[in-house]
Amino acid sequence: MHPSAAPPVVCLAHGSRHPEADATVADIARAVAALTGRDTRAAYLDFSPLTPTTVARLLAAEGHSGAAVVPLLFTTAFHMTTDVPEALAAATAETGLTLHQTDGIGSGDDLAEVLASRVAADADHLVLYSVGSSVPGANARVAGLADAVGRRLGVPARSIVATGGPGTGPDALVAHVEDAVRKGARRVAVEPLFICPGTLWDSAVRAVQAVRATPGGDGPSVADAVTTGHPLGTAVAPLIAARLTTRVPEQDGGTT
Repeated sequence: MHPSAAPPVVCLAHGSRHPEADATVADIARAVAALTGRDTRAAYLDFSPLTPTTVARLLAAEGHSGAAVVPLLFTTAFHMTTDVPEALAAATAETGLTLHQTDGIGSGDDLAEVLASRVAADADHLVLYSVGSSVPGANARVAGLADAVGRRLGVPARSIVATGGPGTGPDALVAHVEDAVRKGARRVAVEPLFICPGTLWDSAVRAVQAVRATPGGDGPSVADAVTTGHPLGTAVAPLIAARLTTRVPEQDGGTT
């Protein structure tokens, strides 16, 4: 058995082709290690050789018998309930390392506090932009998160998703920002519900920054009124540390 008192931690991201994504997850892993004192690794479901099986193989070779895996996900949609447990089951079958899936980042009060802390003090309207999901209820939970952040800030809040049918994506985001300015908003904060840099968020930022028209006669232009935030990055490290005390039940997709 490995001499470490606590099992290592694996921060499991979906993975991305974005050139900055992998480095961001590695930074998060280092931040979690600093907070917890536990050996912490980064792993990815896709677009990286550091798959759960690869990381499990490395940990087993170092003498570990198990690890806690924290999915860097906000909802209990397809990735959380299907992709992650399947990947962990495959890693365990191949390496013998026992992998305990914890809760993901979720959309609870602690995340709402983190998001609220990142919004400029002079914002009078908030838009929370997320990937989106086709799983029933997932987008509604993100909408509830946006409401929770808005209540903390005392401003109207709306969630918009990047993928799906009508009313989604950069065009929907721009239309909502223009409407908010038209109705009197003077500082619209567009915040990403993304942990890492990604092409979806980059597209949203480009779309918002390209708007130069003034929808109202006397108010500020959209370009003057809107600010765009940054992916959460290491701000989620304390939330990951907190998730290490929880574990997904087997019937809900946990891997034991």
